[in-house]
Amino acid sequence: MNWLNHTKSLNLDPAEVDLDDDTYLVPNYSDLPPLIASIEKLGMINTPVVQENSDGCLRPLLGRRRLQASVALGIDSLEVHVVPPDMPVREGFLLAFWDNYSHRPFDEACTAVIVRKLLDLFPRDFVAAEFLPLLGVHPRGPRLEQLRAVGTLDREMLSALACRQIHEKTAAILAECDDEGQRILFDLIQDLGMNANKNADLVETIVDLAVFQERPIGSFIDDKTARDILRDRDIPRPQRAERFRDLLRSWRTPDLVEKENRFRQWQRSLPAVPGVVIRHTKAFEDDHCKIEISARSREEVEIIVAAIREKLI
Repeated sequence: MNWLNHTKSLNLDPAEVDLDDDTYLVPNYSDLPPLIASIEKLGMINTPVVQENSDGCLRPLLGRRRLQASVALGIDSLEVHVVPPDMPVREGFLLAFWDNYSHRPFDEACTAVIVRKLLDLFPRDFVAAEFLPLLGVHPRGPRLEQLRAVGTLDREMLSALACRQIHEKTAAILAECDDEGQRILFDLIQDLGMNANKNADLVETIVDLAVFQERPIGSFIDDKTARDILRDRDIPRPQRAERFRDLLRSWRTPDLVEKENRFRQWQRSLPAVPGVVIRHTKAFEDDHCKIEISARSREEVEIIVAAIREKLI
């Protein structure tokens, strides 16, 4: 049945619709102000669709953001279409899916929510045949379950994924943590303001430490040395973030960090030569070093090469 052919029109205050009801949510994490400006200038072009649930409350079906924009504008009377209350949830979600799929691409966060909802509502084989090709998700392999897990994160974390503040892999690691761990880690990366790659390294490091040392995630943030770094607002945020990451590295790979510190100390003992960089071997497997020399001209290269040759001969 095409349930949209069985709607009735109703004028109501959009604030009466329960916009927190996510039964038919196909999320859109883009900014709302452009839509607010459009409605303010042109009015409502497409009428929102809602459904009355069993307790008489109205839930959004199509046009959730249009309803949010209307509330933000203070509109107190708006025409909506109301579908029958006996429309099954799976039928309603299909309407919401196709309405959104027809006019916008889905980012990773939206895809994760859709995958979770589809797998909750329909048999896996049906989802694999009818929807996963449209979403660009392979029906087999780890990513499907990873997306399903990511789709359980709260809106703030999913929004961070949508705007690429965190990677999908980072979101998946957060999804494996309990609610408290998720919040601690997410608040931490929000506070430090790093890029997505550094956020990924930080989250993975803390989770690994928690697993290996069998300690709660929060215990690493509550450590006195960590607190002293994180709470020192006299340190610029980028430097504070790097100091905290260095601390985590010292906890995770203490032997490697000790070798690195000894190398840096030895390096500082050498005379400073402009244009010369000394690099150690990976993980300090041995004492071999690589010397990189940069020159401003070919003539300078010839002079340097001649000097090295004379020294070696």
